[in-house]
Amino acid sequence: MKNLSAMTLGTVQLGLNYGIANNEGKPSREKSFSILNAALQNGINCLDTARGYGDSEEVIGEFLKSYKGEKPAIVTKIPKLQGDSPKALEKFVTEAMEKSLSALGVNKVDAVMLHGSSDPKIYGSACANAMKTLITNGYTNKIGVSIYTSDEIEEMLKYDVFSLAQVPMSIFDQRLIIDGSINKLKERDYTVFVRSVFLQGLFFLNPDTMTDPILVEHVAPRLYLLNEIAKQENMSIAQLAIAFIRDLNGVTSLVLGADTPEQVLTNVACFDTKPLSSEIMNKLQKEFTNIDIPEIMKVLSRPKN
Repeated sequence: MKNLSAMTLGTVQLGLNYGIANNEGKPSREKSFSILNAALQNGINCLDTARGYGDSEEVIGEFLKSYKGEKPAIVTKIPKLQGDSPKALEKFVTEAMEKSLSALGVNKVDAVMLHGSSDPKIYGSACANAMKTLITNGYTNKIGVSIYTSDEIEEMLKYDVFSLAQVPMSIFDQRLIIDGSINKLKERDYTVFVRSVFLQGLFFLNPDTMTDPILVEHVAPRLYLLNEIAKQENMSIAQLAIAFIRDLNGVTSLVLGADTPEQVLTNVACFDTKPLSSEIMNKLQKEFTNIDIPEIMKVLSRPKN
C-alpha cells in the first residue's frame, strides 16, 4: 500500500455506538456522509472498517456510490474465524469477504485483516492459507492481522503471506515500543496502522470529574501530567498524542475516528504539528511506561448504553 495518508479514518463510530468520550451516539447517515466527505476532501485517502463494525461497511458503500472524487483505499477485517478444517476456514473467509465487498459496493479492497487476533495461533498455517486465498481470488492485495500483544505479533510473523498489521499504541500504551515489536514489523517491511492513539477518547476526559475507581487510580494522575506537559509545549492533548505516535519508526498511518466533520478537520490539522524534541519524547517514554492498560481496558470495553 503506497502513498497512504498519515491519517486513516476509522469508521467504527459510523456503525456502532463507540468511544468513551462520545456522548452523541452513532451518527445519522447524513452526518456519517459528512464525516466521510470531510476526510476525503482533506487529504485522507484510506478508510478502516470491519464486518464487525455494525453497518459501517454499508454506510461507506452508500457514500461511495455518489462520491465523485478519487476513491480511497479501503481496509476491512474478517470476523473471528470459525471452522474445523482448512476447507471450512477457507469457506468462512470467502463468505465473509464477499459480504464485505457487497456491503462496500466494490469488487476488491486494498487490504484485509483478521479481526481475531489469536486466529494465527489457534489455526496455524490453515489460517494463513485461508487468508491467502483472498489474494489468489483477487479480492485484495494485502492481508494481515489486527493484533493486541507482542505474542500475537510473533505468531503472525511466522507466516510470510502477512504483510499488514494494526496495533494499539499511545502515550499511555507503549508496550509494543518497549518490547521492540514495532521494530520487528519495520524490519519485515510491514504496513503498520496504529489505533487507540487517544485510548478511545480517554485522553479528552476531565480527570477532575472521574468517578470510576479504575479511572481515578490509573488514569486521572496521568492525565493531569499529560495536560501539564502539553501546556508546557504549547500543544493540545491531541497534537501531543498524534506527534508522539506519528514519528515513531515503522508507523505507516494512524487510525483516528471522528464523531463529527469538525473533529475530522481538527485531527487532520494536528498532523501539521512540529516533531517533538528528543527531550520531550524521552520524557513521555519515561513518565508513561508503567500504566496498567489491561485494567483500563476493563472500563473501555464496557458496552455503552
